Parts: sequence; C-alpha cells; structure tokens
Amino acid sequence: MISSKQIDISVNISNSKNPNEAQTHSNHIAFFEGNYNDFFQQYLICNKPVLISNVSSHWKCSRLWVKNGLPNIEYLRTSYGKAIVSVADCNEKYFNAQQKRNMKFRDFADYWMKILNNKNLSDQPCLYLKDWHFTRDFPNEDMYIVPPEFCSDWLNEYFTAHPDFNDDYRFVYMGPTGSWTPFHADVFTSFSWSVNICGEKRWILLEPGEENKLKDKLGNLPYDISFLEDANNNDNNNNYDGIKYQIIIQKAGEAVFVPSGWYHQVRNLRDTISINHNWINGCNIENMWTSMKKNLEDIKCEIAEFRDTMNDWHSHCQIILKSCFGMDFRDFYDFIAYILQKRKECIKTGKELKVYGDWIFGPNQIKFDFMKLKNICDILENDPNVKILFNDGVLTKTLIN
Repeated sequence: MISSKQIDISVNISNSKNPNEAQTHSNHIAFFEGNYNDFFQQYLICNKPVLISNVSSHWKCSRLWVKNGLPNIEYLRTSYGKAIVSVADCNEKYFNAQQKRNMKFRDFADYWMKILNNKNLSDQPCLYLKDWHFTRDFPNEDMYIVPPEFCSDWLNEYFTAHPDFNDDYRFVYMGPTGSWTPFHADVFTSFSWSVNICGEKRWILLEPGEENKLKDKLGNLPYDISFLEDANNNDNNNNYDGIKYQIIIQKAGEAVFVPSGWYHQVRNLRDTISINHNWINGCNIENMWTSMKKNLEDIKCEIAEFRDTMNDWHSHCQIILKSCFGMDFRDFYDFIAYILQKRKECIKTGKELKVYGDWIFGPNQIKFDFMKLKNICDILENDPNVKILFNDGVLTKTLIN
C-alpha cells in the first residue's frame, strides 16, 4: 500500500535538464497548481520562480503567532522572550550587508509593539529579526510543516541528522513595515522557499547572469536595487536599462520559490512574519559545487603571492573557503557521502526513505538522487584541487559501488 505521504517523480531520469541549462523569459510569476511531480518538472528542474497559495493556513504558527491579521506579539513575547535572536538594523550598512546584533527576543518584541502602536519609524531604528534558527531553539514546537514541493532537502536532512554541528538552514524572519533585505544570492547557491505567516513582501528577482549588468567598474554588486521598484511602478515594464527582472508581491499564506543563483531583494510592505528554508538537492547540487569552486579560485587569486612561502598553502585556501562559503571540500564530501549512502541503502534493500517532514520518497526520486550524486562523485574524482587535498583521491568510487 502506498502511503499518502509518499511523493515521487515520473521523469526520464537520464534526460533531466540541468538547472544551468534552464531558460526563463517570462516576466509573469504564476501561481503553481499541481502535485510534487508537476512542481519538480516545471520549476525545480527548470530553475524557475513560482508562487504557491494557501500554504500555511493549517500550520500551528498561523493560529498562534497571528491575531486579527497582525503579528501576535504578546503571545510571541510570552512564549519566546528569553531566546537570543539576530537583529539587523536596516538603516545601518555594514560592508555589503546590514549591521547586526544579538538581543533577547522580548526586547525586539517590545520595540515592535511600540512601532505597531505608533506606526512611526521616524524616531526609531528599522529593526528586522533575521535568520532565527527557531526549530533548533524550540525543537518540540512543531509550528509548521514543510510543504511537499520543498521536501527534497538534502541540506537540512544532513544537518538534522548531525546535531553536533548545531546548525541548520531553517529560519524565522520577523519585521515591521519597511524592513528589508539587501540585494543578494542565497548561501551555497541554494534554492530557498519563504512562506508569509502574516504580512506582505515585495520581491525583486533577477535571472542568473542579469546581476552582472548591475556591477560597477570594480565588479561590485549594488547594495540596494530599489530603483528597479521605482522603474516598475512608473512604466509597469520589467526591463530597465537592459536588465530583466521580475517583481513578486507575496501575501499572507503564500510561498515563494526562489531558484538557485537568482539574486533578489526583499522588502516588507506590512508587518510580516515568515518561515524560510535554504535547500539543496539533485536539481542544484552541481550549481553548489560550481559556486564552491568559483569561490576557491577567487581565494587562490587573492593569496597567490603567498603560495611559495606558506606551508600547506592549499589547506589554508580551504580554511578561508570554509569561512567565506560556509563549507570546504571535506565538508562537501562528507555531506554528499551521507546523502548518497542513504539512497544506496534504499536501492539495495528496497526500504522506504523517510525525510524531513515525514515525507516518503518513491523509487524514482531515490534513483534520481543517486544518479545526481554519482555525477558529482565523478566530478570530484577528476578535479585537480580535490586530488591535491586528498592525496590518494576522494575515494568516491567506494561510495558508488
């Protein structure tokens, strides 16, 4: 008997597109209607953004964190007041990001309540609670359910199984009207999904490569691309000075799927609470590896002058890579090895594969994952940087066999 929680795909695995080959030319962001297989073929493989409606109406957080359409700050403060959270000041630039500091959640809640009551930011900082590892801090709360479209999530599958790392890529964001996140691409060139529990956001998204048109003479990307919002409001045209972009207005209960490598900027049009995940799977694992290698090459260029005088120069490059990118080559190998071993065991034994959210993968999804992991192993096996670091090779063939 097939479980109601089982999901699977029905694609021709050998001919599945690589996200790098995707072509997206429409400026219209549609609402997705369909099942997991439809989402996989139309958006994941093609690396295209989409909106999904009515995602969170049955979530516990939608009932407890929201009151009369607004954040239930009193409940939030009472329940989580002692938690330490990371808060950005949207008016204070720090390099190419916003100045952040840690504070107790109750202090942020008190600030937000003052803003809600006064509706005036003129004499207040514009604070935005970001990247709160809520699920890690409160593992028994079960405030939301990962939607089936987003359940093929190797990144959080790996970190959930390795609690010693004390890390994950599951976040809560909370902020008043006007709070925002500067122009950026997501960590690891990952996918991301974001669901508004309440409030409204405006997203500006650029297809991969379009961001290069915004670089200055030194190759730096802009901090703020609000001028694209203004251009869109003036002529309702999603093409400004040759830059193709897309604007999404995301309302309460809706999910935005942000594809791999799509630079974006987000502004809260109303007081907003959202759940956000970054995730990697077989559809964008090669993007992650390509981005990781690009970061390494940049690092090698930056410290090239020390190559002949620094002991174990390649290892030092890996240390810097981990600091800048979030993983080094060893971490990446351990990551794919874990995911691969689980898929291989299922293929050999016929066991079910239950993943985060209690979803169960069908056989085609497992085979697709295995194929994509095998491709990455082949790439690693032949990469000269990997051979230098691992001396006798990365031993990926022992993983596959």
